Amino acid sequence: MKILQTIAFLLIASFVSAQEIPTNESGKAEYTNGSDIAGLTTKQLYDRGIAWINKYYTNPNGVMKTQDAEGGKIVGRARYKLSRVENKGHVNPNAGFVSYQITLQFKDGKYRYFIDAIRWEKPSYYDVSQWADSTQNNYNKEEYTSYIEQTIKYFDELTESLESYMKVGEAEKKDDW
Repeated sequence: MKILQTIAFLLIASFVSAQEIPTNESGKAEYTNGSDIAGLTTKQLYDRGIAWINKYYTNPNGVMKTQDAEGGKIVGRARYKLSRVENKGHVNPNAGFVSYQITLQFKDGKYRYFIDAIRWEKPSYYDVSQWADSTQNNYNKEEYTSYIEQTIKYFDELTESLESYMKVGEAEKKDDW
């Protein structure tokens, strides 16, 4: 049984190690993308961005820090919880939080987003890209590989949700009484 667990761990570790958190030119974790959406004004795209935030986050008012409809910009701060697999496969859901800043910008017919300042909440700034640095003190490959996997999954889901919502908006509700 231990051999099967070891093989499974090695397969997962090799898959995850191939995945990387995207970084900017300074080596800090960052997700960025944008898209053209013909026929929509800055205001319409801004409203769609606000609607997505209200739908995606459980506390949208706590997330949004800047709402500039005239400038076509929304800035928010959010975080998510990490979990850690401990002894005997027990999952500890309290491995800390990862916080980040999300910026949405809008112009007629296009939008873009930046997700940056992605950091593991520690007493000092700890960019999540550091989880891939095996030369650091107290490096824990198993733990950090899991954190990388959780972070990639979280931001893949977030960006997919944002991008698909910005393309089509809210589905029309049919009045089928």
